[in-house]
Amino acid sequence: TMALQFTVVRRKDMRKNAAVDSKLFYGQTKASMKMDFDKFCVAVASYCTASSADVKAVLDATTHTLASRLAEGYVVQLQDLGNFQMLAGSAGADTELDFSTLMFKRPKIVFRPGAKLRDIINNAKFEKQLVKTVSVTVTEECDKEHVI
Repeated sequence: TMALQFTVVRRKDMRKNAAVDSKLFYGQTKASMKMDFDKFCVAVASYCTASSADVKAVLDATTHTLASRLAEGYVVQLQDLGNFQMLAGSAGADTELDFSTLMFKRPKIVFRPGAKLRDIINNAKFEKQLVKTVSVTVTEECDKEHVI
C-alpha cells in the first residue's frame, strides 16, 4: 500500500493557553491524485462481472435511495462501506414551548466507516513529500518569457 503524502507547515499554535503569536509545525496530508466518477466505475467493474455502465446505474440508484432514506431519518448501513446518518443540532431554548424548528442548525450527513475502511485508517502510513527546489541566478536582463 502507498503512504499518504504530507508536508510540514508552520501555523498558529492551537494548544490551550498558547501565546497569541506562537507558532508550531504541523503535518498536513494532501491527496496525490483524483479519480473521477467514470474511472471509478471502470475500476469497480474490473473487480466484478458488472460492466462499467452497470456500476454507474447501481451507484446512481444508490445515491437516490440513500438521499431519500436519509431525509426520512434512517441510518443507512452499507456493510463494509459503513453507515450514513443525517444529524442536526440546535440552539437551546429556556423552555420546551420556546423551542422552534428554526433553532436547528444546518443538518450534516455523518459517515461512519465500516470494518474494511477502518482497517485502512488504523494502518495508515505517512511519507514526507519531496519538495523540489529550483534555484535561479539572474546574470543579465532578458525580455523573453521563461517557464520553469
